[in-house]
Amino acid sequence: MKNIRFPVYLTSSVLAFYSMTPFMGVPYALVATLFLSLNVLIIWMVVRVLKDGVPTGQTWEESWYEDLNTRDHI
Repeated sequence: MKNIRFPVYLTSSVLAFYSMTPFMGVPYALVATLFLSLNVLIIWMVVRVLKDGVPTGQTWEESWYEDLNTRDHI
């Protein structure tokens, strides 16, 4: 699980910085570079999470709507 923290944190921080660039007066070249690099970072993050993530062990049929399962236990 520790393997996927770095891609998630890096992509999220670059996205947060990119979303603040219109208010900071950043040059257009940097905004365009961030936009292009974010596409690569998001794909890299998704691949790392899918390859190194830990599966939950639940199927879609078991937990597609969690409220149904919690009402049965009351």
